[in-house]
Amino acid sequence: MGALRGVTLVLFCGLLLYPSHPVRADGDLRIPLNDAGIFDPGQGPLSVAYELRTDADEVAVGIRDFRGQVVHQYRFVELLAGDHTFEWDGRDQNGEHLPDGNYELLFEVRFKDGGLGRSLVTVRLATIAAAPGATAPEPLPPEKHAYKISGSVSSFWRHDGENHEDTGQLRARTRFSYADDARRAEALFSIIDTYPGGDTNTDASQAMVEQRWNGGQIKGVFREGLGSFDDPVKLFSDFKSERQKFGFRVDQSLGDWQATGLAYTTEGDEATEASGAAARLRFGQEGRWQWGAGFTHREALLQDDSDDRYRNQAMAADVKVPIIEPMSLLMEFVHTEDTEKSSDNGYTAMMAYDQGRLRLSAGYIDLGEDFAADFADPLHGITSDARGIEASADYAAPITWRYFKAPIATMRLFDLKRHSDDEKVREIDTSLRFGIGEQDAFFFNWYGQENAVGTTHTFLGTATHQWNPRWTSSLQVNRIDAEDSGTWRFTLDTAYRREEQTARAALEWIRRTIDASALSPYEETSLRLDWDNTRWGAQVQARYSHNEDDHGINLFGRVEYRREFLHRYQVVTYASLGNRSAFDTEKQVEVGMELRF
Repeated sequence: MGALRGVTLVLFCGLLLYPSHPVRADGDLRIPLNDAGIFDPGQGPLSVAYELRTDADEVAVGIRDFRGQVVHQYRFVELLAGDHTFEWDGRDQNGEHLPDGNYELLFEVRFKDGGLGRSLVTVRLATIAAAPGATAPEPLPPEKHAYKISGSVSSFWRHDGENHEDTGQLRARTRFSYADDARRAEALFSIIDTYPGGDTNTDASQAMVEQRWNGGQIKGVFREGLGSFDDPVKLFSDFKSERQKFGFRVDQSLGDWQATGLAYTTEGDEATEASGAAARLRFGQEGRWQWGAGFTHREALLQDDSDDRYRNQAMAADVKVPIIEPMSLLMEFVHTEDTEKSSDNGYTAMMAYDQGRLRLSAGYIDLGEDFAADFADPLHGITSDARGIEASADYAAPITWRYFKAPIATMRLFDLKRHSDDEKVREIDTSLRFGIGEQDAFFFNWYGQENAVGTTHTFLGTATHQWNPRWTSSLQVNRIDAEDSGTWRFTLDTAYRREEQTARAALEWIRRTIDASALSPYEETSLRLDWDNTRWGAQVQARYSHNEDDHGINLFGRVEYRREFLHRYQVVTYASLGNRSAFDTEKQVEVGMELRF
């Protein structure tokens, strides 16, 4: 199957939209590559393209392992409607290389009109060994510097002929990085000024400084993650916070002992303040008995006019016991105390088997009715009042049987009940990826969920055919069956790549039914054409939509020109006509320019 980075395919998975916010049946988040195939970090970062139909306040991307645990989180603010790219280097939140296996990239978008979008991209991380043989030396060694400065300055003007409004933005972004054998520093300054009369936004700015020494390190952050608060079954994770966040973390190893401490303080947008601290001590070596103990504390200003604070703390103890190589038993006990609830206990017991290509885990989780660890990241997002089983499997078979080759299968499930009322909370997520011959690849995914809201089933099937080194076609079928709605989606995509030139044609049909909507069912047929080379890019979209009462045709076009000079600077200019998300064609014009360095 190969590393499929940068391949433009339209493989839409189930898009979950929350009913308490404005919902459009066509969806405002589109991801053309929901199965990213095999990713080798040694060949460069994984690049995932996505499209926003309308402007977004925030895009959050969480990297989850095969058990569903978040290993890294990213956050982007004030993104404009259009095509965007997210890159991942295969590392976790501590900057460490993650082991081979299956991962999910969870995209969650908060749009400016209050709507929410959610979609998943699956990827198989696999480090591919270099082919034997001597490598040819480079003519001259590349010039390296301990520091790097990059960034961009851009501006756009948008005229809305329907509402007779003129808007625009000025954006400046500068990134500085420094790294040597003992220290690392990164800083990003971002400013977005909206005109006329808009606010100035610097929420995307962040910084990190790290100093290392023999057996230890200290890390200070501004608006960045402190790294996972490691424990065997991942019951606790990094402190979640936004906006004005400051924090530091200290790690020190001495023989078989490892100690970690962290603290943070943050202030949110709406009179919210929070602070927290944590400490963890661990003893043991990999492959032997490992013991651990931890303490966490958090307090936050209550959302009222008083100065009262909410406090929460937890004490945890855990043990990892090797059974037979490569099988181990992991157990953790947590005691929580909360100002709004009484104290309670929670525990997990997990059996894990990890042999590289085959990884299995199964266990039991029990969180009491008053268990309160809201600052943590408990399994599956269940924060309290739940008990039951969970299991997961991840297998990549290095086999070829006739035309059938290299199957990769994953499964993750949990089945929980509430202590209070025996309400069930269930989830199962399975996928299968395999090849047929040298030119065909198939991916199937089934996801089911049952909770107090209802039952949801999602099926995704994709078939990809490589006609030759230049032409690729894919066909996808997606079905979402929820408690009060259902969606069918069919997509046919063809992509062409030759040296520095690419082209793409994507045809899509969607039918969505919503029980509570008088305009249901809603149908949409769309065609998107893209062409791109080193300097020019063009895009045309045509969409026909209709429901019980109305129908409309939407046309959108965009042309872009790029020019490089002085070997490191690039100027990008573009112009577009139309509104991507409108029901009918709208009189909207947008022009913009960006300088990248």
